[in-house]
Formats: sequence, structure tokens, C-alpha cells
Amino acid sequence: MNPVEEARLTYDENSDRTFVEDLAFYMERGYVYSGQDFFIMARPINKRDDRFALDYRFSFRNPNAWFVYLAAGKDCLKRFIDIAPFCLEWVCWHKCKAKESNLKYYKWEQYKRKVNKYGVN
Repeated sequence: MNPVEEARLTYDENSDRTFVEDLAFYMERGYVYSGQDFFIMARPINKRDDRFALDYRFSFRNPNAWFVYLAAGKDCLKRFIDIAPFCLEWVCWHKCKAKESNLKYYKWEQYKRKVNKYGVN
């Protein structure tokens, strides 16, 4: 299974939006990479306003963080360092646990060291 198919499988009938809707949004107002090795959808946000990270009507001013919405494939978070269009102060993504969802933040340099040494969980 290729990474884009793996990413698409994270959606089901209970998802707020479809994969196609999210993909269209990130292609227009975020960043999408799709290759044989990994797939990623991300958008620049401002950490101060991160409660709006999933609100597609909200426009972030002065972004200082990459919000990685969806990633799939081998070493996808590590590879984001190589292909991100530009560096921002922070990188974040959702850590979902039972009945809890929050953003996990790393400073860009800390993120680089962590994924290069250990990978990221």
C-alpha cells in the first residue's frame, strides 16, 4: 500500500470531512507532499491561536508553527524536515488518546534532533 492510500484509510464515515475535502484545502492553503516514500498534509499556524488549527475558515497571521495534520509512510515526520518549504519556530501535530486530543509541540531544532536520533512517536 502506498502512503497516500494509507492516509486515505484513516478516514471513515464518522470523519468530520472527507479525505478529498482535506486534500483540497491543504493544496490551496497549506502544503501537500505525496511520493512513493511518504505523504504529508501540513499548514503554517500561529501557536497562540492553535485552537483554530482545524478550523478551515480561520486565517493565521504571522505563523510560527507547522501543524502536521496527516502524515503516512516510512519516516514521514523525519522526511518533513527535508521537504518543508521553510522553517518555522515550532512543529506540531495531534496526539490522540482515549477521549483526549491535544497538539504536541517541538521547537524546530529540537524536532530535527529528535527525529534524526530516535524517530518521533
